[in-house]
Amino acid sequence: MNEKFPYEDELLKLEEGQEEVLIIRGRAYLVAPATEADIERIGKGYFCLD
Repeated sequence: MNEKFPYEDELLKLEEGQEEVLIIRGRAYLVAPATEADIERIGKGYFCLD
């Protein structure tokens, strides 16, 4: 199965420090590339979508 994550191409173009707003069913989310510090701070692991 080669289905892409919605907006995958656009999200992969984001560079460190860039943010986008993603609106899902009327709710806004800030989306930015995570740094190692972000991953440690949140402490919930992460998913690898390779």
